[in-house]
Amino acid sequence: MHGQGHHPLTMGQLSMWRAVSVRPTEQLWESNQDLLWSTPAGTSEEQVRQALTALAARHESLRTVYRPGDEPSGVRQVILRDPLVRFGAASAREPFDLSAQPAWRAWMSPADGGESTQVHVLIHHIAADGAAVRILESDFHALLRGDPLPDAPTPRELAERQRTDAFRARLSAALEYRRRIVAAAPRAAASRGPLVRARAQTGIPYRDVHRAARRLGVTLPTLLLTVYAQALAATTGRTDHLLWQLSANRMDPAVRGLVSSLTQWVPMLAGCDPDGPLRPMARDVNVAVARALQHGVYDPFAVALTDLDHGSYFTFIPAPADAAVDSTPAETAPARVEFLAPHARSGPSFYLMSHVHPDVRLTVRVMRDGYGRVEVRRLLTTMTDLLLRAVKDTA
Repeated sequence: MHGQGHHPLTMGQLSMWRAVSVRPTEQLWESNQDLLWSTPAGTSEEQVRQALTALAARHESLRTVYRPGDEPSGVRQVILRDPLVRFGAASAREPFDLSAQPAWRAWMSPADGGESTQVHVLIHHIAADGAAVRILESDFHALLRGDPLPDAPTPRELAERQRTDAFRARLSAALEYRRRIVAAAPRAAASRGPLVRARAQTGIPYRDVHRAARRLGVTLPTLLLTVYAQALAATTGRTDHLLWQLSANRMDPAVRGLVSSLTQWVPMLAGCDPDGPLRPMARDVNVAVARALQHGVYDPFAVALTDLDHGSYFTFIPAPADAAVDSTPAETAPARVEFLAPHARSGPSFYLMSHVHPDVRLTVRVMRDGYGRVEVRRLLTTMTDLLLRAVKDTA
């Protein structure tokens, strides 16, 4: 394989590389994302192959392999010249060898009804984070249609900018912010326990939470994060909590369309009273969120991995870009909690993921002593009740 030089990794790539480097072999697949893209009726396999080849030519992360150095932080990325597409079915549990081949593959299968086809894409998180996979899907459909696309930014360009003197000051500020927040946070003893995974189907329509956030004068992620902090306070008896949010790090227009892994965990402190007025709490959390996101890019090799077992983690999955607020159900459906089969075990030991479209779904994964099904159900039920109250109080 012929590559174009050896380049440093971005801080986002380094974060994923570091996370993968300490995982047991049996958990390496857990960074795989299993995607499904639709295609117009009549799309041929050859058209899909051509579009995927053009996609790989366009985005360097689909042509990148990673070469370890003498030190873990010395890994380099090599961009292959030829956009070769590995076309063939694979299991989502099949790990990628990041040093040997680009970390993605694709294949086709009939869609429901058999009148059209769909494209399966299996891709490692180091090649594309959540925002990047949406960019890839949009570009894939544009390439199928033959639409012209502007040049795409590249990870190696960002990596070079992140090593300039100006950016080094930003990295130092992010580390100081992180040190200060973690030092000030309550350090409750936390040890890993059995994995419990559950989902709350709150039944609350997207339109209702969207309007509630707007009337409170905060973002929708902030509303959900505030309610999360309230529920933690109600179920633990402690009002102050260390919260970690997944920063997309895409506020800079120069990287908004970058296909790579930019996300990093950033901490904040939240003090919430589950019985107190929501508006001032939500606005305080909104300020803390904005301050945290200013420090979302940092050198992952300068921080401790043990942070993953302290505090509570939160990820917000936004509604599709074309989702209309008024297109979702107008009435709240009955809420329920369902327990899910164990899945990925790597990463944070207390982790909530929120989907908001077409209604709010809260998925929690806990691997901490003292948290079994009873405690997890209580957390999700409390959060659902608090969110319903927030919607009602802002109606």
